[in-house]
Amino acid sequence: MKTTYLDILKEKLNKDSVVEEISKNSKNRKNKEILAFKVLISTVLSARTKDETTDEVSKRLYKKVKNIDDLINIDIEELQELIYPVGFYKTKAKHLKELALMVKNNYNGKIPNDINELVKLPGVGRKTANLVITLAFDDYGICVDTHVHRISNRWNFVNTPSPEKTEMELRKKLPKKYWKTINNSLVVYGREVCAPIPKCSKCIQEIKETCPYYDKLIYFNSLLNKYNFRKISKSNIPNEKGTYILKIKLNGSKVIEYGKTKKEKFQRGYYFYVGSAMGSSSNLKNRIGRHLKNENEKKLHWHIDYLLKYGNVKEIFITNNAVECEVSKDLKEKFEFIKGFGCSDCGCDSHLYYLKP
Repeated sequence: MKTTYLDILKEKLNKDSVVEEISKNSKNRKNKEILAFKVLISTVLSARTKDETTDEVSKRLYKKVKNIDDLINIDIEELQELIYPVGFYKTKAKHLKELALMVKNNYNGKIPNDINELVKLPGVGRKTANLVITLAFDDYGICVDTHVHRISNRWNFVNTPSPEKTEMELRKKLPKKYWKTINNSLVVYGREVCAPIPKCSKCIQEIKETCPYYDKLIYFNSLLNKYNFRKISKSNIPNEKGTYILKIKLNGSKVIEYGKTKKEKFQRGYYFYVGSAMGSSSNLKNRIGRHLKNENEKKLHWHIDYLLKYGNVKEIFITNNAVECEVSKDLKEKFEFIKGFGCSDCGCDSHLYYLKP
C-alpha cells in the first residue's frame, strides 16, 4: 500500500465509521472512563451488525446504561431487549454482563488502557481492543477488521491470511502517523467502494490509476477481449469445441489433497482455471459439465476437481479458439500461479491462478 492512498482517503472522504462517530459525538469526550465505556460497548455491539442499527441501539442503550455499574445491575432480559436487533444479541448481552463484572472485579471498574488486558474481556478481540486504545485513550493502536485486512492485501502492502497477521505486519511497516486513522479510512472506503465485490467505477481516480488489484482486473478483462471470450451461464453451455475459464471462489483457507500424494494449502479467494475441449470426442458442454457435477456424481479425474470439492464456480467464460496455453501464459504475467495444475499435453507451469479476495 502506498501511504499516499491513505492521505488521499483522509482528504477525500467526509465520513466516519459508526464507532468513530459515537466517539466524536460523545458529550463526555473529556471523561476518558465514560468514553472508553461507550467505545468498548458500541464496538462489541457493532460486530455482524449494520452501522445504522449499531448507532440506533447504542443511543437507546446509553439512555439507560451509562456506566459499568448500570451494566452490572440491569436484568439480562431487559439488556437483550435494549440491544435487539444487533446480530447475536443474546450472546452479546451475555458477554456484556460478564465483561462488566470482570471490569468491576479485576480493574476497579475502569476500562483498562492496555490491549493485552482488554482482550481478556469476554467478547473482546484485538480489533475491539485496538479501537478502544485509539478512540478512547488516544494511544497508538492499529484496528484491523475485515476491510483493513482485505484492502491492505489488495494494495499489496501485506500478504497475510488473517486480520491478526495483517495487524502485526502493519505494525512493522506502517508509519505511526497512520495507525489511529487507518481503520476509519478503510472501513468507510471498504463499505462504499472497495467491498468484497469491488465497485471500481466509484473509486477515487488517483487511487485507481496505480491500484495493483484494479490493474489485475483490467488485465483479466483485456485477455477476455483479446481471445474473444464470452460469459455464459451454467445452464447454457454450448455443444461446441473451445477453451474455457472457470472463476472459482474458495470461501475459507483449506488444506486440500489432490492426485495420489499431493497436498496444498489453498488460501481464501478467487481461482481462475483454464481448460479446453478440442479433442474429437469432447466439447465444452460435457467437459465443463463434468467439472460442475457434485462430488458424489463425478470421478476426481483432474486436479482441479479436488479444489472444486470445496470451491464454487462463480463465472464461466468460453471462446471457440484453441488458446488454452496462450491464455495460461498471459495470466502468469499478473496472477500468482499454483503448481501442479498444468496440462499433460504442454509445458505450462500451471493452468490455475490465484487472486486475493
